[in-house]
Amino acid sequence: SWGVMSSTNYTIFADSVDSGGILSTGGVYSLEDTAGESPVGSSTSSSYEVIGGYQAMDWSVLTMDIDTNSIDLGALSLSAVATSPAVVSVTADATTGYVLSVGSVSGSSLLPVADGSVTAGQEEYGVAVSGGDASFSDDRAIAVGLNLASSSTPVIGSRTTLTFKAARANASTPGARSQSITITASTNI
Repeated sequence: SWGVMSSTNYTIFADSVDSGGILSTGGVYSLEDTAGESPVGSSTSSSYEVIGGYQAMDWSVLTMDIDTNSIDLGALSLSAVATSPAVVSVTADATTGYVLSVGSVSGSSLLPVADGSVTAGQEEYGVAVSGGDASFSDDRAIAVGLNLASSSTPVIGSRTTLTFKAARANASTPGARSQSITITASTNI
């Protein structure tokens, strides 16, 4: 027996008919099992896969944590590039991995970096990415859809550092700039 049940406050996306089961825990590990369930296993074709059994009905896990919700590049000088990092940790148990990207951008900024490197004395603004799943290593303009990091396999706590950078030129218009950037994580399904 299977059915999706939901209301405003909950969703039960799957259920099963079986004769028992238990959740066992120890330290950082847990094991959830069932007994007497039928049918279980999988059947595949070139286009579809059917997986039977309660454990096969688990949804994928996707979590994203960012160590800060505010970046401050401070007062910009002509002689140095201002930098400010944010570390993003992603866990995605989807067998096809995840993508970390810029979901939305609003507000005002300096001129976007165009040559791959934010340089002191030039008006430029952008982001560099580092870590095992980083999608690029140079400085890029921040734009909707910019792929920051990705993996084609499951990851646990994969850390990506986003380093925001800015520089000004003599001709830069004085004043404060503020930008809101939404970072999005999605699984490759």
